[in-house]
Amino acid sequence: MIRNFLLTISGLVLAFAAPARVYAWGCEGHQIVALIALKHLQPQVSSQVSSLLITNPPSATLRHYCRVLGLPAIAEASTWADDVRSEQPDTGPYHFIDIPLAATRDTYDATQVCQQACVVEAIPRFIQQLKSSTDPKARADALRFVIHFLGDIHQPLHDETNGDRGGNCVPVEYADESPRETNREHEDFFPNLHAVWDTEIIQAMLVDHDMTLEEFADFLDNRYRPRVQRWNSGQPIDWAWEGHDAAVAAYRALPAAVPHDNNTKVDSCADNNRVGQRMFDLHIALGQRYEDVSRPIIEEQLTKAGIRLAALLNTALGK
Repeated sequence: MIRNFLLTISGLVLAFAAPARVYAWGCEGHQIVALIALKHLQPQVSSQVSSLLITNPPSATLRHYCRVLGLPAIAEASTWADDVRSEQPDTGPYHFIDIPLAATRDTYDATQVCQQACVVEAIPRFIQQLKSSTDPKARADALRFVIHFLGDIHQPLHDETNGDRGGNCVPVEYADESPRETNREHEDFFPNLHAVWDTEIIQAMLVDHDMTLEEFADFLDNRYRPRVQRWNSGQPIDWAWEGHDAAVAAYRALPAAVPHDNNTKVDSCADNNRVGQRMFDLHIALGQRYEDVSRPIIEEQLTKAGIRLAALLNTALGK
């Protein structure tokens, strides 16, 4: 009952507030990533991060889509990059990288899709701005972008394209909620595969564990602590390919086969030969077997993002 209520609320939020591409991880996912990172920041770096964010707050008129009251500054800042997209639409491409679902690292140069802007390119650019800018507000905004983009690059459906806007155009039944059309012109549906990975499964895990965000961040940090050293490495392009591998698993586990589609840029689910309706006609229903596959992946990706965010900030701001 609680899960269905959360699903309904999420659907209403997305229907009224969603931009062209649904935000990665949703509120809870980004906040969990930031809370995990906070545990691994060097003390002086943690102080710098909090001070920079608190003394250079966002615009008072900026509309916030996520509840942030009572969270540490780094967690509060974790969703700012989504809030600001309406005012800075040019930042939209920074949130993802469109690696074709059928691509492999041995045969595909992912940097070719980053020639103008993508999350792989955005992370080092804003790290450099954080390190070198003399403008405190510019540094604070760069920090907010970095915090958010480390979450984005670890959301698997932000690391792939299958002609379906990262799964946004794949309607699914989830938690006994059948997909319904939320935008007739664009042929958008909710629930969809992207939203399930962004928000719905994470909310279900919080309910099932009966944990707050802070408690769940502690739980993940403790569960995966033995892997910290192994995960505390690599570059953004490596993390994007890890996410792509997870996205392949996410599609492969679907109960109905989704064929590899073309990689044409898709602005709405009405494009690409009405991809949203074509996927709706597959009648994909996600059950327990799908959650058994997806939950461990989501847990690992959230934890990796937090560990790697802390490592980047410790390197950029540490002595």
